[in-house]
Amino acid sequence: MRCFGFYRVFFSVLFVVWISKWHGREFFYLCLRSSGMIVQSPRGSLERTKNFVSFVRDGYRSACGKQRKHTVGAQRSVADRDLEEWGFHSNTVSGEEWALLSQMVAESAKFDGPIVEIGVLAGRTTQRIASAKSSEQKILAVDNFCWNPWGLSADEQWSLVCLSLGYLVENDDVEICRTDKNEFFESYDGPAPALVFADAMHDYEETKKDLLWAKKVGAGIICGHDYSDDFPGVKQIVDELGGPRLLAGSVFVL
Repeated sequence: MRCFGFYRVFFSVLFVVWISKWHGREFFYLCLRSSGMIVQSPRGSLERTKNFVSFVRDGYRSACGKQRKHTVGAQRSVADRDLEEWGFHSNTVSGEEWALLSQMVAESAKFDGPIVEIGVLAGRTTQRIASAKSSEQKILAVDNFCWNPWGLSADEQWSLVCLSLGYLVENDDVEICRTDKNEFFESYDGPAPALVFADAMHDYEETKKDLLWAKKVGAGIICGHDYSDDFPGVKQIVDELGGPRLLAGSVFVL
């Protein structure tokens, strides 16, 4: 058993080196952090494993769904980390915005049907929605992963999201729909969504398609992100549809 454990760690190290070589350190580092293999202490400093082998062992335990035991300090998921730490900034939902969105997610439990998130990026908001929804609800996370602020390719971004949302997919809380949102709209034949959260392309025409589809299929709650002067197209179509019923930051509810 000791021999097996040694080889397990040895080949894990080789895997780390291979990934770093072919996919770049920054991308690999981001993937590890999103999957929880790299964590933080309560004071905000990066994790402090005892040594590199301990780091790999923790990574292996995380991949197997086991609790990490070699990391010093409390562990925090990607959903709880500061936006600036990740470089998300305005690309994701902020504190006051999340207060409203989480309220809408909780209220959506009274409707049948899934929660549809249009625009996933790295899955941070998806994780937070999953933490607020009822256990019976499922999230359909729709994105073709054609854009991100880090310069990742579509396949690299897809890999990142699969890591950050993998445990939710395994628990059947989330289904990642890697497709163009308009193709998703055309092919969707499920029940009326309990909630639609539009946070994909932020121009007038594309946001209009998102919101009109949500209305067409009878979504219980229709909300979205980036109702602000920075995105005049979003403001225009929301105002044309009657304006926000509720607004916190740039998160709106029709």
